[in-house]
Amino acid sequence: MQKQRNAPIEEKRDTESVNAIETKGLVKHFGDTKAIDGVNLAVPIGGIYGLLGPNGAGKTTLIRMLATLLHPDADTARVFGYDIVDAEDEVRSRMSLTGQFASMDEDLTGRETLVLLARLLGYSRAKAKERSTELLEAFGLTGAAARQVQTYSGGMRRRLDIAASVVITPDLLFLDEPTTGLDPRSRNQV
Repeated sequence: MQKQRNAPIEEKRDTESVNAIETKGLVKHFGDTKAIDGVNLAVPIGGIYGLLGPNGAGKTTLIRMLATLLHPDADTARVFGYDIVDAEDEVRSRMSLTGQFASMDEDLTGRETLVLLARLLGYSRAKAKERSTELLEAFGLTGAAARQVQTYSGGMRRRLDIAASVVITPDLLFLDEPTTGLDPRSRNQV
């Protein structure tokens, strides 16, 4: 049902304990702009870590690098001991990302969206339908499950986007401003 993992996350590499995330001197430039300038992090497995800072501080850039969507310009980062550049597939197989903005196929229904993702991630038809029902209930979208995503409010799209991120429970979940566009009740739910 779930993807086969390449190596157990408890495995030790280089005689050190493996962290969920480890960066040393991470740097990223966009032209003359230094978006990331020497970031050092060590986030243990099982931890919850928040990046706080003003707009333009580089939070999304850092997340995009850790999620293998951008390559650093200097130094290194590892996710569960895997280098984010040299072992992109291993990193991606262990993580999920919910970006700042919901991105969905608006012609699909909420249920179709989740079933499609579950099927792409290796679930059987029956298990994909079962998992989509669980997630629709958990995120308060059961009543809208048969409606096209284009009819969803911004908050409903956001909840569906987050639900899509946890179709398979990842070892590492990046949430980039997950409550953007949600009303106070929905924020508390998430």
